[in-house]
Amino acid sequence: VIPLSSGSLVGMEPQIGKIISLLDTESNDVRSIGLWGMSGIGKTEIASVIYERYRHQFEADCFLGDVGEMYLKKGLTWLQQALIHKLLGKNIPITSEREGAIIIKNGLRWKKVLVILDDVSHLSQLELIVGGTEWFGRGSRILITTRDKHIIIAHVKEDKVYEVQLLSENDALELFYVHAFNRNSPERDFEELSREVVKYADGLPLALKVLGPSFCGRNKEQWRDIIDRLKKIPNDDILGKLKIGLDGLNRDEMRIFLDIASLYNYKSMDHVALILKSCGIHQSIGISRLIEKSLLSFSRHDYTFRMHSLIRKMGEN
Repeated sequence: VIPLSSGSLVGMEPQIGKIISLLDTESNDVRSIGLWGMSGIGKTEIASVIYERYRHQFEADCFLGDVGEMYLKKGLTWLQQALIHKLLGKNIPITSEREGAIIIKNGLRWKKVLVILDDVSHLSQLELIVGGTEWFGRGSRILITTRDKHIIIAHVKEDKVYEVQLLSENDALELFYVHAFNRNSPERDFEELSREVVKYADGLPLALKVLGPSFCGRNKEQWRDIIDRLKKIPNDDILGKLKIGLDGLNRDEMRIFLDIASLYNYKSMDHVALILKSCGIHQSIGISRLIEKSLLSFSRHDYTFRMHSLIRKMGEN
């Protein structure tokens, strides 16, 4: 089922254009594209827009949402059956994951299809649902979204992976206005307060969409109270979504995450690596995993680690 749009596409169109360029729907090859980024950054919304705009160009299409969650709740064969039903129009009993993979491969190898796998969490979901390019007919396109870059690059060429970006301050303000005021400009005397909320959200669309309605129709004193409370107690709906990104971290990776969140944000790579190594932590692979899982980034400009402010607050709490 394709998810409903949760608001305006403010700031998203330039990114959608870059992804469409990677998809290159005019080409007759079979192509897989990856969308990678932290929770709440807009991967699902971008994939939904592309799906709606281009599905008519294919013989069959399927949007599988919440793949990681449904994998845990219902299993891989359920996901395979859902794909088969949507693309082939058949309800086929599947006795094993391997059998499901064979049915998909044999049934779709001559068919031009558009497949969206949203929020993939494990490589097996790709290997057994969309396999290789030889599984699909000429001109087919597979679009995969995930929080974990390592999953994507194990299945898709790295130059076909797009990292979804945070919103600029101006785009973030406009998106917040849409959700707080139901228009693309603030009410009189609320601009500076709006900037405080946008600074707190740090360019994350999810945070702006969740927080916006809580300010709608409130006076300035109430705005001030909500903002001050947010600085002390982060919003549960936002943190709940971000915490999913911690799934699968081992003991060392979690230790590195908590240490950087609490002590080493914006510190130099060499400084942090030296401290972690002195503590007996396998820091090289651990830091790589945090970056792949969109929990941490590295600035090549000044060689420092950077953690999104809301992810850092999650670590501190």
